[in-house]
Amino acid sequence: MVESKRAKEVIDTFGVKTDVCRRVEEEFLGKDARLFKVDMDVPGQVYLLDSQEGVEIASQPELVGSDLSAKALALAEKASRIILHMIKDDQTVFLHVLRGSPGYMLHEALRRHTANIREIYIRISSHAVPGESSVTYGSLGEIPSKIENVIVADTVATGQTLESAFKYLVKIGELKGLRFKRVFIYGFLSEPGVKKVATFLDSLDVESVFIGIEDLSALASNNFDMPLYGLDLDLPGKNPLGGTTDTSILEKMIYSYFPGLDQPGDWSERQCILFTGESMEHGRIREHLEKTLARLEASKSKLSDYGWYPEWLERVYETRKRRLEEALTLQHCPM
Repeated sequence: MVESKRAKEVIDTFGVKTDVCRRVEEEFLGKDARLFKVDMDVPGQVYLLDSQEGVEIASQPELVGSDLSAKALALAEKASRIILHMIKDDQTVFLHVLRGSPGYMLHEALRRHTANIREIYIRISSHAVPGESSVTYGSLGEIPSKIENVIVADTVATGQTLESAFKYLVKIGELKGLRFKRVFIYGFLSEPGVKKVATFLDSLDVESVFIGIEDLSALASNNFDMPLYGLDLDLPGKNPLGGTTDTSILEKMIYSYFPGLDQPGDWSERQCILFTGESMEHGRIREHLEKTLARLEASKSKLSDYGWYPEWLERVYETRKRRLEEALTLQHCPM
């Protein structure tokens, strides 16, 4: 696909990689979604799932609460078609990485099609020392000793949390004689995170299949923000960031996504209710919205200083700012 002038400008300015994606024609997906294979030097299969819901969730941080859950479920329904097409009726476990994982709604979508999936829960706590984390909660229940597939819905930024979850699963498996052959990972994924997790799983002789929402993001220096493209907001100077996506997806995203913003946002805090492993708690939706507004202003300022702020981007900025401010006045969850 020949990119538009706007898309070419974004690709050239921020280094978005669009030449490594190819469309995979899958009739079972239907007309409301598209699947792309990413040619990436990792020991695993990497795909991008594109649909209108994915574009909206990734580019509209004001989409929160019940509205987010509805969009996430519609998107997960499409992701479930891909996964179920690959796993057939094999023995499968769904791994929830708490707190944010259930918000992707993939487990709910899978339940609509099969009862042959057992759900387990793990919560990981990050430490102040970079790269270190530990399991603070685990509930595996009665799972079979022979597992063909593990499915995970999670936000993969550095990949450290997910690697820790798998290490825990392997450790428990050694005690119970449990092994698994293949892992499916769905959600917002960064390119560094995918590489880390795929390499770790390969060291265990486990196959990996990644399904990213719309793109493989860049990863900012704070090891948290996952922008499609933009400037690193936490580093001085000019530090452009660019993720990986298909040109046709980028063409859609640039009309609603403001550069530099974290696509998943604080994913847990966008949700109404969160399961911690021990209790239920409310997502801090207002905190997410206020933080995103501040990051929006910071990104606009930095892009202007960078010397790249085209007229069309001002319209994206005005829309995102207005809708974030409106969202702060609304009730997003059932009382």
